[in-house]
Amino acid sequence: MSTTRVSFGAVLGSVQSAATTVTSTLDAATGAVGMLTAFVAKASDEQRIRHLIDKEDFIENLIIERTEMNALAALKLEKFIAKSPAHAKHAEKAYAKYSALLRTPEEIEATKPESV
Repeated sequence: MSTTRVSFGAVLGSVQSAATTVTSTLDAATGAVGMLTAFVAKASDEQRIRHLIDKEDFIENLIIERTEMNALAALKLEKFIAKSPAHAKHAEKAYAKYSALLRTPEEIEATKPESV
């Protein structure tokens, strides 16, 4: 009988040891998941901030590029119109033609340049 008790005690000891090992493993896994969650949250925050800055830089650069492009186009048109009354007449005619094709009447009125 005492041998049975000793064997039973050894089995219980093994079960307790296995339970402790499983608990420790689960604790380690929980810690790892927590670390991964923190890492992903940090990366997500940093990416959101980078996107905000990239968006602002993109908008600023686009505004600058289009401003330069439109200014150069306006200067080129002014130079062309100044060549002669015939140049001015044909430029005005072409501008009106393309505006009528591509814009609504409201847009035509709002965007018509002073020199054409």
